[in-house]
Amino acid sequence: MKTEIRPTNITRVSIQTLIKDHYEMISKLEKLLDNFPVIERIARHKRRPAEEIINVINEVFNTDCQESSRRQRVVDARHAAVYLLREYTDLTLKEIGEHVKGAAHHTSILHSIKTCKNLVETDEHFAEKFSQTKILLDAKLQLV
Repeated sequence: MKTEIRPTNITRVSIQTLIKDHYEMISKLEKLLDNFPVIERIARHKRRPAEEIINVINEVFNTDCQESSRRQRVVDARHAAVYLLREYTDLTLKEIGEHVKGAAHHTSILHSIKTCKNLVETDEHFAEKFSQTKILLDAKLQLV
C-alpha cells in the first residue's frame, strides 16, 4: 500500500515570511536587552573569583579573614567576607564556608550574614570598614 503525499498549505514564501518575522523579533529583543546594562553588570560580578573579594577584605580590615582566630578584627573581617561572598558570587553556603575557614557549616554562614547586617547598623567602625570594602570591590569589579 502506497502512502499518498499531499501538498500542504505551507509554501516556500510562507516559510520565508515566518523566518523573517522571527529574525525581526529576535532583533527587537536584542535591542531591548541593550537598554538593560544592569543585567550585564550582575552577570559579570557574579563570576568574580572569591579570592579577589577576600583579598580586598583582608586589605581593608588589615587582617587575614581566613585565619582560624577569635580576635575581633579577624571575626569582623570574616563576617564581612561571608556577607560579600554571598552578595558578589554565586557560591553556595557550603562553598562560602570552605573559602572562609572558621565558618564552614552552612548555618554558621547564615548566622554570619545576619551578624554582618546587624554590625553595619550598630557598629560605626565596622560599618565604615564594610563601606570602604564595598567601594573598593565595586571599583575593582568595575561596577561603579
